[in-house]
Amino acid sequence: MTVNGGEFVARNVLLVMHRKLLSDALIAQTTHGAPFTIVAEQDYAAAVLTAETCSPDIVLMEIPESGPWGFTEKCLTVCDMIRSQLPGCKQVILCNEFDAESCRAAIRAKQAHRIDDFLFYENSVNYLLSKLEALIEN
Repeated sequence: MTVNGGEFVARNVLLVMHRKLLSDALIAQTTHGAPFTIVAEQDYAAAVLTAETCSPDIVLMEIPESGPWGFTEKCLTVCDMIRSQLPGCKQVILCNEFDAESCRAAIRAKQAHRIDDFLFYENSVNYLLSKLEALIEN
C-alpha cells in the first residue's frame, strides 16, 4: 500500500495461472508484509473480466506448458486485451526457461512493448515477489 494524499491506496496483482499450487504459495507469501494484495484467476477466458473487476496494477500471466492455454500468443492476446481495458496495468508473463518457443516469444513481446517483463518458472518465489514489488513501485 502507498500513501496518496493521506489515504492508503491498495495495490493489486492479478495472477492468471494454471498452477494453483504456485498461486496459493504466492498469496500465502504476501501475508508477510508485501506492499500489494494478490487475486488469482485460473480461468484464462475470464481473465479480462477479472482484471476489469479488481483493477490490478500488474497482471502476471502464466504460459502453461500444456493444455488449451499452452500457446504463448494466445496468452499474449489476453494480455493485449487487458492492456486495452486498463492501459496503466503492467503485464508480466511467466514461462518455462527450457521452452525455446516461449522464451523467444517472451523476448519479442518485451521488445514490442506488449509486456513489461517476463519471468521463468525456475525463479524462486522470493525473486518473483521482489520483481513484482519493484514493478509496483515504478
